[in-house]
Amino acid sequence: MKAVLLLLGVLALPAQAAWQWDEPLTVNTAIGAAIFPHLESANRKGIAVSAGTVGVVWEDNRDGTPQCYLAVKPAAAATFRPEVRLSRGECYEPVLQALDGGRFVVAWEENGRVRGQVWPAGAAHDLSTRAAAQVTLASHGRALYAAWAEQAGRFRHIVVTRLDVQGEALRVDTPQPVEVGVPVDEQGWPALAISGDGDITVAWEDRRHRHTVPLVSHSRDHGRTFSAPARLADTRSGSVDGLGAGTGAMRPTLAARGARGVVAVWLDKRDFLSGYDVYAAFDAGERRFGRNLKVQDSFGDNIAQWHATVVADGEGRLVVLWDDARDGTADIWLTEWDGADFAEDFSFPGGAGPGAQSDPIASLDPAGALHVVWLDRGDAAGTRVRYARAVRR
Repeated sequence: MKAVLLLLGVLALPAQAAWQWDEPLTVNTAIGAAIFPHLESANRKGIAVSAGTVGVVWEDNRDGTPQCYLAVKPAAAATFRPEVRLSRGECYEPVLQALDGGRFVVAWEENGRVRGQVWPAGAAHDLSTRAAAQVTLASHGRALYAAWAEQAGRFRHIVVTRLDVQGEALRVDTPQPVEVGVPVDEQGWPALAISGDGDITVAWEDRRHRHTVPLVSHSRDHGRTFSAPARLADTRSGSVDGLGAGTGAMRPTLAARGARGVVAVWLDKRDFLSGYDVYAAFDAGERRFGRNLKVQDSFGDNIAQWHATVVADGEGRLVVLWDDARDGTADIWLTEWDGADFAEDFSFPGGAGPGAQSDPIASLDPAGALHVVWLDRGDAAGTRVRYARAVRR
């Protein structure tokens, strides 16, 4: 095993050497054996950077019920300020989107509704008028949108709405269903991206084929109408060795890239004997995703990957992150798109080693620095929410 780990480390050196990492910081102040923080959210949007200020949101049970928290680290600060509680009722899956001047829009599920606010000075209020969950946010320029899974009869369907920030107030337009009509099965975990030309792309988990299939739709008219849903995965439904309705795929994530492009990354079980793999597809601006590409390198092929996410920017930079246990315990792994393929996987100081490091979320700031947050279950004392920043050498 030591020889294998040494070989993996040597192979990862060229990719890892491209980035210079700061010393990791601990974000949360409430840490204990019975406190369980979660970074799960639709599109994994729990970190954002505004004017150098880093914001991180998560949910934990320190007060006996699930509550949502936000911590910030101003650009000049050496550590994160103590977190503030966002919610009053039971809260799940908070997400964060940067505004200007160190401000953010925060959204979350509380007591079965989607709520949001402009932080730090805005007031929290309901964004959804119906039962809803799994909210996510995306913006481009001054355009800000939200998507969530909203109850529509027996099942939930995906809706998209524009949000307007007026000073410290957050106004919500009428949510628009991606599909007209009552859903025939469950829809959830939406991902959202606004490309450089203002088009909206939304992806989600869909159960209409009796197994989980990521579907995608586009809007060219600011969310008033959406195209017919299409599959992200280029595999079709059908039983495998006579079992089930098809191999599953889940948790799509989206990021706008370049002038008009969008990239999708998700977990896919088409190689069902080894569990979920990380797959990606690109839309260069035609509002059609191309062939599917396996993201992780061959060293990760025989074990399951989890918690995949993608970050990209207008300059074309693209990084995919996930966790897997190829060395015996969960570690954070990253890869970059080199223009033709995904490069060799690599990890970073603090994101790998003893214990379990998992559930990465990330953001690229306007200067191209990479900001990563993850969960570190290093000892019996409890789970830490950890943060590290990296810049290209």
